Amino acid sequence: MRLAFKKVKSQKAEGKKGAQMAAFCLLTFTFLLSACGGVPVSQSQDAFPSPVAYVAVAPMAEPTATPTLVPLATSTELPPTTVPRRAPADTSATVGLWSDQLTETQPFTGYLDLVVGPAAFNLQPNNAALIGLTSRQFHIGFLDNSDSIQESNPEWLLFDSRKRLALSTRERGPLVNISNETVKDQIAKNVANWVAERNYDGIILNDVGVDLIRTTSSPIYTGTKTFTDAQRKDAVENLLRAIRGSVPDKIVIVGGYAWRDGTAYAADSDESSTLGAIVDGISIDEFLRSPISDTTAFRSEAAWKRDVDYLSEISADNRIVLVTTRLTGADATPELSRQWLSYSVASYLLGKNGAKTYFQFGAGNGASLESPEFTAPLGAPVAAYKVLDSKIYQRDFANGTVLVNPTGDTAEMTLEADYKTLSGTPITGRKVTMTAHTGVILLKL
Repeated sequence: MRLAFKKVKSQKAEGKKGAQMAAFCLLTFTFLLSACGGVPVSQSQDAFPSPVAYVAVAPMAEPTATPTLVPLATSTELPPTTVPRRAPADTSATVGLWSDQLTETQPFTGYLDLVVGPAAFNLQPNNAALIGLTSRQFHIGFLDNSDSIQESNPEWLLFDSRKRLALSTRERGPLVNISNETVKDQIAKNVANWVAERNYDGIILNDVGVDLIRTTSSPIYTGTKTFTDAQRKDAVENLLRAIRGSVPDKIVIVGGYAWRDGTAYAADSDESSTLGAIVDGISIDEFLRSPISDTTAFRSEAAWKRDVDYLSEISADNRIVLVTTRLTGADATPELSRQWLSYSVASYLLGKNGAKTYFQFGAGNGASLESPEFTAPLGAPVAAYKVLDSKIYQRDFANGTVLVNPTGDTAEMTLEADYKTLSGTPITGRKVTMTAHTGVILLKL
């Protein structure tokens, strides 16, 4: 990647500038997987463009002996606006589906609303409404030559208390200072280039803001000054606005950090809401469980409820919301995987409020996409969820009902109408018994 520096007449200044350019050319961001092109980022571009019709009123008619018709206003040419962003399909009466696990070579004949990666382009001929997204890790570092960068442009880097390069907790790559204008502008250009690679409809930015402040380790510094929490918030917000401006006609979704689950969101919902309002959507990537937790470990009822209520709040304004429950591990038996799938889908349906809310059950492959829960003809919800005396949570839909038992005990309830399972078996005597941490979708008879 190269930065263009203004030429000056002084040969000495030229040499210094050339050295800076050479140093910057050694930069490789950890999430840079493709070459950075020359996509300019307009610093004055409105991050929230909207079409406006301008109308010029014609001159008043001259008085005449006989009445004349009032002249019509003459419309002027519309000012240039951005191309409207493609929006994914409405999910008001369906389980919206998305996936970041499909590969280009993987056969799949089902229906999806959004797909991350090149596989989207193979599926679009049979589903013109499919949204194709790219996804990138958001925290940034340098893979090599960081010593040279540290010497020439230390303001581009972050350091620990011993003046060593601060490293990402996940990829162990050096972190860059996103509050620096040069770094911020280059990241925005990178995003524009990634989206343009195959004309993606948008991008998911993972782990926004993570690693900049780490409460369990030494603080991070810019040079010799502490990178404060206020600086972090300001830097993340300004970077998101720069990215939004670099791809004004594309979908931008943020994930990780304050949006990964209900607990993270509740810790600072004001900041989460402020940052989330800059972009088009949110990715909840640890819904109900952390991918590294034991597959037999279910969250408490209180923690489960935080996740469901968070989904209910964040999806209420019809922003794009991507929900993922990821299950991996050798101990995930078919029975346990089946329990997690029905439990997470039912929980998603309890909290889903918006028409742009999509779910993914990640078990390492796309086989789960064929599950009957995803095609159940429930129709639209008719009310919010309610908690029964049995501690079972219920939400009614136009053509059925959804039940979840998030407790560690078996619970029983009596239905108010006749229902059947997704396989068509009627519920005998309207009695339902649910074991711990289970969910079920029932359809009206």
